[in-house]
Amino acid sequence: MEELETIEREKGIARALFTLLYLIIGRVIAMVIFVIAITQFIYLWVSGEPNDKILQFSERLAEYSKQLVAYVGFNTDEKPWPVGDWPNN
Repeated sequence: MEELETIEREKGIARALFTLLYLIIGRVIAMVIFVIAITQFIYLWVSGEPNDKILQFSERLAEYSKQLVAYVGFNTDEKPWPVGDWPNN
């Protein structure tokens, strides 16, 4: 019985550490989104349309952010990148 409690405690500690990591990554994502928005506005003013490569990246970044929120909010146990895969859509 004690062995089972120890395993559950270790899982809880691991989840807490991953949650902390993903919260830090979420802060970095907020800064990246700010840079993307500024870059897209400048690109739009210069060329008349947004940059397609940045659009694709921001779409993946949005999906990744969704995965982060789902994990941190306990909606899923599937860990996003860097443990899991980066979104491909």
